Amino acid sequence: MEKKYVEKHKGKEFSLMRAEISNNFKDKLLVELSNINAVHIRAKETPKIKENLDLKNPLLEKIKKLRENLDNLFKKLEINPFDFADLNVEKKDRPEFLADDINNLISHILEDIEFYTNRFTELNRYISKEIIELEHLKIIRLSYEYLEKIFLSRESVSNLNHFNFRVFTTFSKNLSNLKNLFEFSEFPNFYEIFEGTEDRIAFFIFYPKDKEDEFNGRIRLIHSEEVPILKRYLTKEGVNLSRIEGEISYRDQELSRYRNELQRIIDINMLKFAGINEIVQNIEEYNWAEHQFEKTFSSRLVLKFFVPSFKKKEIQDRLFKTFKDNIVIDTIDIHKDQPTYEKDTKKPGIIKGLKEGETLKESKSEKTKAHEEKNDLRNETPTVMKNSFIFRPFETILKMYGIPTYSEIDPTPFIAITFPILFGLMFGDVGHGLVLIIAGLLGTIILRKRSKDTRNMSWIIFYCGWAAFFVGFLYGEFFGLHGEIEFFGNVLFEIHPIWVNPLEDIMSVFYFSVIIGVFHLNLGWFVQFLNYWKQKRKYLAFTDSFIKILLLTGGTVLILGFGFDIDVWITFPFPILLTVIPGLLLLILKPLGKIFKVSYLQEESIGGLIGEGSIEAFDTVLSVMSNVASYIRLLALALAHIALLTSINAMVNLVEGEGIFVEIVRLIGSIFGNLVVILLEGLLVFLNSMRLHFYEFLGKFYQGSGIEFFPFFLDDDYSTMVFRTGTERDIISEEIDKEFEVKSSKEEISKAVDYISEKYS
Repeated sequence: MEKKYVEKHKGKEFSLMRAEISNNFKDKLLVELSNINAVHIRAKETPKIKENLDLKNPLLEKIKKLRENLDNLFKKLEINPFDFADLNVEKKDRPEFLADDINNLISHILEDIEFYTNRFTELNRYISKEIIELEHLKIIRLSYEYLEKIFLSRESVSNLNHFNFRVFTTFSKNLSNLKNLFEFSEFPNFYEIFEGTEDRIAFFIFYPKDKEDEFNGRIRLIHSEEVPILKRYLTKEGVNLSRIEGEISYRDQELSRYRNELQRIIDINMLKFAGINEIVQNIEEYNWAEHQFEKTFSSRLVLKFFVPSFKKKEIQDRLFKTFKDNIVIDTIDIHKDQPTYEKDTKKPGIIKGLKEGETLKESKSEKTKAHEEKNDLRNETPTVMKNSFIFRPFETILKMYGIPTYSEIDPTPFIAITFPILFGLMFGDVGHGLVLIIAGLLGTIILRKRSKDTRNMSWIIFYCGWAAFFVGFLYGEFFGLHGEIEFFGNVLFEIHPIWVNPLEDIMSVFYFSVIIGVFHLNLGWFVQFLNYWKQKRKYLAFTDSFIKILLLTGGTVLILGFGFDIDVWITFPFPILLTVIPGLLLLILKPLGKIFKVSYLQEESIGGLIGEGSIEAFDTVLSVMSNVASYIRLLALALAHIALLTSINAMVNLVEGEGIFVEIVRLIGSIFGNLVVILLEGLLVFLNSMRLHFYEFLGKFYQGSGIEFFPFFLDDDYSTMVFRTGTERDIISEEIDKEFEVKSSKEEISKAVDYISEKYS
């Protein structure tokens, strides 16, 4: 189920909030944060050894067992969690789950699941028994209906002094074995086969009583099932079919009664099942959140979480109102344009590595600064992607690459513009564009109850359809046709290229593809320029991003304007300087930045910056050439698209003849061919458009290593989870708890020693 956080942020800044409470208020704090529904809990750093020990945590085992038991119950009851979506429950009608703590809650839920599982097991046992009895009676009825034809009666059965009379059913595949086993020359008998049920046959057989042992040995070879000849079904006159029908009717009624009872249990408890399922989901979420608490030196608990800055005061007031003097709250505002570090709350101690007479300030080395950079809170702060409804669907494509970090620009609006354009240039056709537009609209309507990403993909197809539609006019293509568009011999309209048909002027489209590639790459560096500027690294914005834009643009003008004639490059007005000057600037500007005391370049040496600049300049020149060449696929796929449609139309026109029937055959062939192109080549074009954005565009500037804002929230659509409020502990109780904590710590240390010994022995 999707999270319910819907409130829009007025600002994009977050604050880190640190809440300190006593252990007995832990559960209540998590429930309160869930009700706030605007809190992103910060994940606690856990040592690797601790993670391995936590895998054997009894609580995790209980939660795992809880999920397995619930899934098994739903599987037995044939309940799908999607069935709960139609439930509309008032808050006062939602079942309440009251507990002292998480362990107590899990125990209650396990008891409920066990109760319903036992009810189902008992009912299912009765249902299975009735099904078996009913199937058995149906076989008896089928067999006795046939035996009635041979005038079988109670008297005729009792008169068989020297022969046994028995009836069996077996699988149809055993028919040949049956004939071989009861060949008269091998075993004296008389049998007759008659129709059974579905894949089974039935037969009756007479054989001598003194051959009983031999008969039993033979009949076992075909895995048959005997139909009993019961006197209660036989009268002096013949077979008592009415009694058999009566027993079948009774079993049918009993089976229906049990099944109705099972369905009644499901129906009247559907809300309870929905509540249990929701509570189990909440427990899984809750368990993760509970493990993010840290212990202080005074054995109190600390939880750190990010909140929108504009809601900071509101959340603080709410927590103080709920917990009064039982909570301590600290906050740190995290700005996007400057590093923010968390204050060290640990007790002071001996600082290792401090030389005699050296102060802490003097000992701060480059390694320490690098560590601070690593602990910049912006690296852990979640990101809220805020885009208009027009651009929002393209967030799905961006998330495939990664979430924007807290301090960088969200490139979704740029992708929302360039993605459909590149798609349209490779898939330009008015008719195909219309098909994609209609398909996208139908997808948004039909799939409106599906996941957000599924709906977004429908909107992306819709936008790409419009791009293909408009580019189709530039190419003059309508379902692969151009010029006069005929339908059943009538000219509907004419379509001609507004710009150029790629098949007729390949070089024009080639140059255009190169220009599009240069523009797209420069757009990536422009976004990088904006990121540097936003992060107050204006020197890097000019010496890195801007110089690269000049280098690529100068190289493009040099090649497209002056060709590959080196003599022309080095004669007046010396066009080669369009690339040489930006290249040299890329080499020397960063070292100059250190000389000019640019703060964020001071950690590197001049030699390191020169080496970095040389490598970066060399890499930029090589990568740019391959990047621009990659955009030639715009031409290649546009040509392939038009050529495929031309081939399909040519094959359709191979159907010779006149008349309405021939026109219908051609129409069907054209529809089928166009659908194949739309599906297969449409997918290929879509993937290539993604590739151009992932490798050529985003790779130039985008980190994509951010964390999406995911508010801690416990669903309450079908249930209410309530923890009893804790009370203040007296001094003796607290001392006893400390003794238990010491004992628990010793046990954890012992487990850690055992783990290390086992791992590295």
